[in-house]
This record gives sequence, structure tokens and C-alpha cells, in this order.
Amino acid sequence: MTKTLNIAVFGLNTTDINQLKTQIVLCLPSNTQPNWVNIAEEKIDVLFVTDIFFNSIGIQNTLKERAQRYLKLTKSNRDFGKIIGDQLFYPFSDLTYLSKWFSQELLPNTDETIQLKPNNKNFHLNTKNEFLTVLKSETTLEQVFSEIFTPRNGYIQLFDANGFIALVDTRTERVWIEENMTGLQFNDSLNQTYATSQIVHENTEGKLIYDLRTWLWQTLSHSSMLTLPKAQMNQNFKLDIWPQFAKNMHRRDDLKMAACFSEGANIRAVQQHLNSTDEKILNFVSCASLLQLGRFIESDEVKFSTDINQIQMNQTNKLRNFFGKFRKKLGL
Repeated sequence: MTKTLNIAVFGLNTTDINQLKTQIVLCLPSNTQPNWVNIAEEKIDVLFVTDIFFNSIGIQNTLKERAQRYLKLTKSNRDFGKIIGDQLFYPFSDLTYLSKWFSQELLPNTDETIQLKPNNKNFHLNTKNEFLTVLKSETTLEQVFSEIFTPRNGYIQLFDANGFIALVDTRTERVWIEENMTGLQFNDSLNQTYATSQIVHENTEGKLIYDLRTWLWQTLSHSSMLTLPKAQMNQNFKLDIWPQFAKNMHRRDDLKMAACFSEGANIRAVQQHLNSTDEKILNFVSCASLLQLGRFIESDEVKFSTDINQIQMNQTNKLRNFFGKFRKKLGL
């Protein structure tokens, strides 16, 4: 009879996660299959979590409420693969200690002695995650982005319920991401934590570097799994910094919205002027607000108007000011 273990791995980059999952499979008996879950799963038979995230509130709640067993992953230049107390030292290739741990801790009633599976080229492991991750946390999305744009924080890590996403330098507003992390979308478990010098070294060497706000805009504005802070259609918004829009089918609409809001505009007025949907306009405003590219303003600061007479008057005033400055310069 085949047995299933709910196993979660948290805190590693994609390459290390895939490697560890392969090693876990090799350590399980032939009648036991892993069911890869995230830390929001109701029941977790074993959780592998890095020591960096171990003491975070979210992980501690998971250990108390849902995880039956755990191993704390600790990077080391020695003790490769050894398990001392609750710590599993990685990276490793010797699976003896992990196999023994599974036998003693998770499979005490099995009649089968674990035989290590040969690690050959024919072995294939599908580690693709196909689920919506929602990690309950006391941290709000606004707080996460506030920390991202606080220069004194230095280097921080972005992560979600699936694990590590990117390394951010809050001082220079640069971000390092995994090379194979294409099509990334944020979800409601998005969070941040500090980064040690060792983590900074590991995640900057040989990684792709992006401008922080550009990368965040392109990721955030297309993250359908993320619940953005809600703006109201009757509010007014002013765009202070234009985002760097991707060259795609949405670029034209984004540029139009940016042009309207750069003057300071009522959200409903822009929606009606561009004949756009409420969802598209509100998504633009919410993203710009989160990334501190603009701010909500009072009605007396609104300069954008769809009234033809008002537009003509503004244009006339601009011309008068121009010729006034020109005449003054000529001394007329």
C-alpha cells in the first residue's frame, strides 16, 4: 500500500529546493511518495526550513499549528548531510543521515528498511508547484513595500509561501533575481526579512540585476493572485514618477493613464476620459501608490480636466506665460 507524506521546503532558492527534493525522494522507501505542499497546508508531515526564516512569526505559527516534524536547514562548510539535534547541515550528497532520520522519526511503523535509490540519469522529479499560495500573516502588503523603500534597511529578502524570490538592496534600489524565474507573480503571502552578508554574497554572484522599481512594476501590475490595497473611484491621485512600462500591448494604455495622473487627476474622470474599465484604472493607481510613484491628493490639487473650455483656457494661459517670459527676456 502506497503511503503519502506532506512535505514542505521553505527558504531555499529554486536550484537548492529542487536538489533537496530529489534527495528526499531518494531517502524514502519505495512504497512512500512525497506530496509537495507549501507552509499554508493544513497538515504538514515534515517541514524543511532554513535557519534564516526559522524564528519568523509565520514559521513559528506553522510549527505550532500544522507541522508534525521539522528539520532546520543550516548551511555549513563541514558536517555535510549530518543531522545534529533539529539541524540538517547542507549542501550534502551523503544521504545516510537523512534516510536514518526518516526511518526513526516519520516512518517508525514501516516494515521496509529504506534502501537508497540509485541516483542515475534516468531519475526524474517534477517539482513544479501548481497551487495558489495564501500564507496568513500579520504583515500587510503596505508594510512589506514600506520596508522595501526604506534605505536604512540595506539588503532584504523577498519571499512568499513558496520560498525565496529576490534579494533587494534598499539603498541603491537594485534587485537580484533567479535567472530561471520567468513569469513570476506575487501572491498574498509576499513578505520580507533581513539578509545576512552570506546570503548577499550567495545571491548577488552570477545573478541578474534589475532596477528595483522597474522590476516591481512589471511584476506587481500583472500579479493576478495578489490582493492590492483598494483605491476608490472618487479619490484623486497624482503620479510623481513615471513607471518604466514594458514594451507590450498594454504600454499605450499605461502611457495614457500616466499622462493624465501626472497632472493630478480624479480617478473617475480619467476612467471616463480614457473609456477604460474601473479594474484597469484602479490597478494602475494601487500599483503606483504601493511603489511610492505617486500619492493621493485633495481636490484643490487636481489639474487634469476633461472640460474642453478648461483645457483651452489652460493652453491659453500657458501661451501667455510663455510670451510673457519671452518679452521680459528681450526687455520689451
